[in-house]
Amino acid sequence: MQSHSEIAEFLWKIADLIKDDYDAKDYEDVILPFTLLRRLDCVLQPTRQAVRDAAVKYKTTPEQTRDALLMKAAGQKFYNTSEYSLEELIRRPADIMPNFSAYLAGFSTNVKDILYNFSGGEEKGLSPIYETLTRKRLILKITQAFSEADLSLENVDNHGMGTIFEYLIRKFKEASNEAAGQFYTPRDIIRLMVKLMFEPDRAKLAKESLVGIYDPACGTGGMLTIAKEHLLGGINPALEVYLYGQELNEKTYAIAKADMLMKGEDPENIKRENTLSHDLLPGKQFNYMLSNPPFGKDWKNIREEIEAEHEKGAAGRYAPGLPDVGDGAMLFLLHKLSKMAPQGSKIALIFNGSPLFNGDAGRGPSNIRKHLLENDWLDAIVALPNDLFYNTGIATYIWLINNKKPATRRNKVQLINATSADYYTLLRRNLGKKRVEISEDQSAAILGIYEAFEESKVSKIFDTTDFGYTKVCVERPLRLRFDLTEAQRQRLQLDATVLKLKDDRAQELATVLEKLAKQAPWNGDAAFFAALSAHGYSGKPAAGLVKVIRAVLGERDETAEPVLDADGKPVPDSDLRDFENVPLKDDIDAYFAREVLPHVPDAWMDRSKDKVGYEISFTKYFYEYTPLRTTEEIAAELLALDEETENLLREIVAG
Repeated sequence: MQSHSEIAEFLWKIADLIKDDYDAKDYEDVILPFTLLRRLDCVLQPTRQAVRDAAVKYKTTPEQTRDALLMKAAGQKFYNTSEYSLEELIRRPADIMPNFSAYLAGFSTNVKDILYNFSGGEEKGLSPIYETLTRKRLILKITQAFSEADLSLENVDNHGMGTIFEYLIRKFKEASNEAAGQFYTPRDIIRLMVKLMFEPDRAKLAKESLVGIYDPACGTGGMLTIAKEHLLGGINPALEVYLYGQELNEKTYAIAKADMLMKGEDPENIKRENTLSHDLLPGKQFNYMLSNPPFGKDWKNIREEIEAEHEKGAAGRYAPGLPDVGDGAMLFLLHKLSKMAPQGSKIALIFNGSPLFNGDAGRGPSNIRKHLLENDWLDAIVALPNDLFYNTGIATYIWLINNKKPATRRNKVQLINATSADYYTLLRRNLGKKRVEISEDQSAAILGIYEAFEESKVSKIFDTTDFGYTKVCVERPLRLRFDLTEAQRQRLQLDATVLKLKDDRAQELATVLEKLAKQAPWNGDAAFFAALSAHGYSGKPAAGLVKVIRAVLGERDETAEPVLDADGKPVPDSDLRDFENVPLKDDIDAYFAREVLPHVPDAWMDRSKDKVGYEISFTKYFYEYTPLRTTEEIAAELLALDEETENLLREIVAG
């Protein structure tokens, strides 16, 4: 009997038959669906005739009932009523094209859905693929090659078939590294996420009978399958694990659904649609959720649906706030929060650095962090090494969320800095932009840091309020002097407010200003307007006119007296307006007296503009000061380099 790796390698090498006619990135369009077809053929072989007989017997039975009866006859969650299998197709090579069409048409609806999406949502399902193979005179060769693979249940169990399919997916994604990261998360990262999520619950899970796991951006389904393998293989083999996922990309969805079908999972639990705009598992809650949502992907095309969901308030998924339209990653976080069960749910997801700090106080991203922290759901964040992913080398983080934290972790958040060389291994060969991986031992070390929950060089523990601050508006008084230059006065006379003045008031104003110009500059707003009245401008200028005069004639001068409003209070200068982020644990008045007033004694706070924000800065919390080198050290290094250069030149000349 062949091993799983031998079977996988055999299937992978079938791609050699099409290498002259297909680009490497397109091999999967042929190999993956044919692997599925061959597996289905082998699994259905023992009951093939029973299904054909049942198809005739129940020909007039209502479709839904007939479907259930045919699955019962097949003994599987799928069937094929046609008179062909791949082996039977190659026996009649002259008719392979029409027969292949009939063969595909005989499959159950769930298989047809997979084949339909394998072709990118083409209405003809898989026909563009086999029609292309026929046109290139390859259909018989490919069908014959796959017919030689024994993928029966006796030779390959469901777990083994999943392993083979995963192997093929990985090989194809590695062959097109730039695209891999969008739909395929490296397995070393997933295993770390799974350990961090499940291992602390080991004792509880050993007693459970069933759990549900969900990935709203499931890609090829790798996170779901590895999560289940970890639970059954190392924690509780008797556990019933139900997998659920949703995926937008048609081909990736087809791979995920096919993988579930081949592993004996319920393929109907995998949905195809944009999770953010259309939740196809509404009202459902899950014990565990994990995902790697796309980084920096905008949500402009679904803006209307997202904003409508936000406007539902607590009845919708996005009540706390909306992230910037240019990056929808935090929408996946909010979506998952809406699926948490009151009795307890845990979430693990991967973000880049932006969700840690982007968005000012009062803005959507900050409000989302506020919602998460004030509910005490954020458990830990792990900073990962760079260059872990196939398509990006940027900094990434695992966020761990738990709405039923153990007592020791309540109102606390642990930050783990696993970016150093202690926590990654260099690959012998780069896979796209992936240069490093996290070994099993390194993954266990990170888990150990998390479970120890202790302060160290790489582990910091904070109160949830440590990340919060009040953004306070600091005002300073407007101080003006009036030079009354001719250009300023002419500009004032042309202002719309002045032009609308009645009863020659505009001319009266111009005359008075001409007189005052001879005594300019007027150092202070109060002195200037008093002089305006004293020198012949009758009546008090209206508020609108005062505002225009200040804007056109006034020049900011720190030595001038403050401008006062009608109540005698200083008018704030918008150009000098500033904001202070005061930590939530600080007394705002004390902070203001200590940090602001010594530098600007005339400042005051406008507390009506207060906003509470939250941000998390790994750089600040894990910053290590590196002393600058002395000038003597630098000079010595330069001299050594000069000497080395001289020696090299002498060797070149001598040679």
